[in-house]
Amino acid sequence: MLCQRGMFEQMEPPSQIDPRERSIILALKKERVKQGVSAAELARKIGIGRNTIPNLERNEARPTLWVVLKLCDGLNVSLKNLLD
Repeated sequence: MLCQRGMFEQMEPPSQIDPRERSIILALKKERVKQGVSAAELARKIGIGRNTIPNLERNEARPTLWVVLKLCDGLNVSLKNLLD
């Protein structure tokens, strides 16, 4: 909530995660599981926060392009091949 002139104003809810973003994250999760890599292990390998991958996989966060590319690098898959 935001306070504006002593009144409380309701903030808009966060936008829905785009279905295309969701399909990319699910494809990355499928590949991660296929390779037998834990989310924590992958996060450590690519240098992102340990909660980032679980949050993405649980649909609690939106991926940035940078994170998607880091995940692809960490799993040794190209984004193009992942989407085919």
